[in-house]
Amino acid sequence: MKFITASFLVLLCACSARGEGEIVIKSTAAPVTENPVTVLVGGKIYTMNDAQPTADALAYDTSGKILWVGGNEDAEIAAKTGAKIIDLGGAIVLPGFHDVHLHALEAGINEGRCVLSEFGTPKQYKNEIATCAFDQSAADWFIGAGVSMPDLLEQIAMPVDFLDGLFPDKPALILDNLGHGAWANSPALKAVRYDTMTGNPPGGIIDRNADGRPTGIVYENAQQVLRTAALPPTKANREVNYLALRTALKTLAAHGITSVSDAGGYWPRGHHLAWIRAEKEGVLTVRASNGLYVFPDRDIDEQIAHLITLKISNKNNLAKFNQVKIYVDGILSLGTAALYEPYAQDFGVAGKYGFEYFSKPDLFAYARRLDAAGFSLHFHAVGDRGVGLALDAVEAAQKANGLSANRHRLTHIFLAAPADHARFAALGVTADLQMTPSTFDPQTIAFYKRVIGGRVNGLVPLDALMSANAPITISSDWDADELSPLVKIGHILSRSGETGPGVNAAVAMMTIDSAKLLGQDDLTGSLEAGKYADMAVLDKDIFSLPISHIKRTKILVTIMNGDVVYDPHNKFKQGTK
Repeated sequence: MKFITASFLVLLCACSARGEGEIVIKSTAAPVTENPVTVLVGGKIYTMNDAQPTADALAYDTSGKILWVGGNEDAEIAAKTGAKIIDLGGAIVLPGFHDVHLHALEAGINEGRCVLSEFGTPKQYKNEIATCAFDQSAADWFIGAGVSMPDLLEQIAMPVDFLDGLFPDKPALILDNLGHGAWANSPALKAVRYDTMTGNPPGGIIDRNADGRPTGIVYENAQQVLRTAALPPTKANREVNYLALRTALKTLAAHGITSVSDAGGYWPRGHHLAWIRAEKEGVLTVRASNGLYVFPDRDIDEQIAHLITLKISNKNNLAKFNQVKIYVDGILSLGTAALYEPYAQDFGVAGKYGFEYFSKPDLFAYARRLDAAGFSLHFHAVGDRGVGLALDAVEAAQKANGLSANRHRLTHIFLAAPADHARFAALGVTADLQMTPSTFDPQTIAFYKRVIGGRVNGLVPLDALMSANAPITISSDWDADELSPLVKIGHILSRSGETGPGVNAAVAMMTIDSAKLLGQDDLTGSLEAGKYADMAVLDKDIFSLPISHIKRTKILVTIMNGDVVYDPHNKFKQGTK
């Protein structure tokens, strides 16, 4: 190591006299304003770059690019030129986390939504709805959320009549607790012509009583149609969407997340416009490679043509719409996930083998044509048959179009047939999983055992997919589940009976591996010279902590594009967006 001046040596060693993670900015002899370079020292840099796994110092400039990743000797040279030196005080630096499957805009909207009891009584719902109805008296629709639809039907035989008694003339829509169902009154059903429909809409289910009359409960794409009717892209609704995104961005930054893939993409409601506006106004604090929802009830030719007009894939854009979100099936909790073997419990919603959003010819047609148009295919696939269908669709697209640079993936994958495990690697398809504590909670596992029997032992087959060399990422499905990357890392490592990945592999799944999935591994995902300074500063070293302590680690600072986007205690004092 080169000689370090006494003053600079004090700077580098200051962390030993302070608490871990206490960050201090040190001035240098030369005026800081003459040099746009910021240097991080006094901690440990975990780069997620196999060629240089760790480093003692890192520098970036106002272009947002990393200049070098090196040692204290490099920092000493930079200090002499007037760089701003930030002593990390023993904190560690990681690449900014990626969350490749979440519902950020909807999460922001839900923070301001009327949330009802998940398992309420008729009296509770009447009181809760009355309170919210007063607040929404000027709105065209009443909108609530949070109710368990199966439980509601046990409490109230005809929920439509109950809601009609509260809203005889105004459309009312109450979204469920899972994102796959809704409760509507008669004016709402009439608004989308469900009151006169004799069958089910494409990709959706209308629950009916023994006489064939709609109960007011709908599932899967049927509830998306109602949402679109209730929330058109009016000026007021676009403003709500934008403010909701701004709220969500703050939460993402607080969790060290600098790149996302939003899986909502409900373009008829103008959701995509919020992201575009946020980038235009300079307040977008993540790189976003978002999906555009493919509606099963729309004309194929017209929908594909419109999706192509909405496509944004320029790497210079922070907000991109270069993916399409294609639902293959539903969820296990409603019996709508598509299975090879029948459910052990009949939910009375779909058939005994589950439900499919698209016919097989339509699913394959969308996959082929959207792949040819340059979109990455993002499949919602929960059941093993749903997973198999999605892989079949990718295979059909590749046979028709050849291999491309598009990065296809399946998300959720609660069940996968052993014969399909190796197909992920063979087709180059990423398995995107949610590994949160709630999924493996003993009560949840007991519930799933009643639903699918012994197949519960293969729930979310991370280890089997790893053994099959499948490309794997870990995401949150926020706000349906836990957002924190650190909570997920701790849970992955602590699952009983599973060997699982080590800390390094778990972090890689949420950084460099996710960057590869989003096609931006040349820009971010690891800390290397020439890549963007997207970083999370943590107060403790998760690579050496006991597993049980990882979830308690705190995000001190989040940096995206070289800009400090989260710094609640002004540790970096560079200003926040």
